[in-house]
Amino acid sequence: MKGAVITVGMVALGIALWQSFAPKSSPVQQIDLEEELIASYLREGTRRHFSQDGVAADVLEISVATRWHNSEETTLTDIRYQARAENGAVWDIEAAAGIFFEDLNELELKNGVTILELTRDATMQTKSMHLYMDQRRAQGEQEVVMTGRGSRTSGTAFELDLQSSKATLKGDVRTEYE
Repeated sequence: MKGAVITVGMVALGIALWQSFAPKSSPVQQIDLEEELIASYLREGTRRHFSQDGVAADVLEISVATRWHNSEETTLTDIRYQARAENGAVWDIEAAAGIFFEDLNELELKNGVTILELTRDATMQTKSMHLYMDQRRAQGEQEVVMTGRGSRTSGTAFELDLQSSKATLKGDVRTEYE
């Protein structure tokens, strides 16, 4: 009997020591799966819309697109959008990042936007802009700089009609000629 008591005591002491030196487990983190799940993911994607005569009216190319569960927005990286105007002019728009609103068919471009009008050799640069693809127009509320053959024009905002190939700079517009 004395041996059984000593054995039980030794076991209890062993368990107590083991628990005191055992690594503490970290608390369980709870993740809201409704907000953390990716609903869709795409790498190296291209979307084309064609005019009635079969020519590509606009092309959207992206490096990565991520849409989160329960979100109406798709985040994009390395964006390139090309549109052809009625007069044949080609607009080439690039941005490092953006958000695509699928229901509205609109893009919010950010982190530096470069707009090239290839037939006139004109370039516009701004920090961000909103592209309305159905209306084939864009607007920006950030400082914009447009350079062309022999001139540099700046403004604090702009509108761009991709259909008629017309850019309008607004707010404190200044032009410098070479």
